[in-house]
Amino acid sequence: MAGKDFYEILGVGEKASKDEIKKAYRKLAKKYHPDVNKGNKEAEQKFKDISEAYHVLSDDKKRAQYDQVKKYGGAFGGQGFEYGGARPGGGFGGFGQGDINLNDFGFGSMGDIFSQIFGDMGMRTHTRKYRRQAGPQKGSNLAMTLDLSFEEAALGTKKTIRFKRDEVCSKCNGTGAEPGSGETVCPQCNGSGMVSMAQGMFSISRPCPRCFGTGKIIGKPCSKCGGSGKERGQKTVSVKIPAGVKSGEKIRLKGMGNAGGNGAGYGDLIINVRVKPDSFFSRKSNDVYCTVPLTLKQAVEGVKIKVRTIRGKVMLTVPPMSEDGKVLKLKGQGIKAKGKTGNQY
Repeated sequence: MAGKDFYEILGVGEKASKDEIKKAYRKLAKKYHPDVNKGNKEAEQKFKDISEAYHVLSDDKKRAQYDQVKKYGGAFGGQGFEYGGARPGGGFGGFGQGDINLNDFGFGSMGDIFSQIFGDMGMRTHTRKYRRQAGPQKGSNLAMTLDLSFEEAALGTKKTIRFKRDEVCSKCNGTGAEPGSGETVCPQCNGSGMVSMAQGMFSISRPCPRCFGTGKIIGKPCSKCGGSGKERGQKTVSVKIPAGVKSGEKIRLKGMGNAGGNGAGYGDLIINVRVKPDSFFSRKSNDVYCTVPLTLKQAVEGVKIKVRTIRGKVMLTVPPMSEDGKVLKLKGQGIKAKGKTGNQY
């Protein structure tokens, strides 16, 4: 029997622990044991399925192999992977009879399976510009670095940025086809967009490598975009930089990335913030720090001086007999971010 769901057979989730699996097996085995259900063929088959499922899921190595095949089997159309089946000499050749040997199926490794699945897709990329991608594909994201001064990052600001990106072709409106040229049904998949491949005990459905899953082939590529459905353009946008932003933080502008395929939306623009070092200010959380030089006379007698802050100069009173390294506070002169205002020291 191909395509058994061992987790469903035992009535446990895919994250079930070994103890939970053992408990479920014992409960079901007791219920469907042949000695309790003599002559009941359905119960006998149920017991075999339960035993087989427990044999696999109770073994870490077999369970990992099963999970891998089960995972990828659900990723390729309706057929997916089919594992197990009858082997020469009779008997069931699924997981229950020992470890999976992919060589038995004509593959050297799990990597060979995906090489078979996607190999010729890669070899045909040079023809991609003449055909559309399979289904709506959201555009890729763009990334850029934006340099800010200390004050810009501390107080917040607005910056105008310009960048290049892929945009929907203005002539074919993203179809990739010359207006009026039409499309034809793909002869390789007969318009279904999917083809099947059999390899040993595996049966795999995948997007057609000729039409890339669309089921159609462009009659004549667009003369402006060459069939890609996209053209290069330049975008100018105004970006609001929030107060208190730090180096390494990211600002996401949705829909400002590259154009998608087949009518899908644009990707996003990811802005990486980089705050340039300042010769006077430094920062710790929302507090700002600086060093103010004084003469010996000013330190001994005390003085009122104007000190630079991120918002402009303010008056600072230095008390008499101030020692070197004395820390004074300008309350509320730090960074205001996330509902809190820091100080300057």
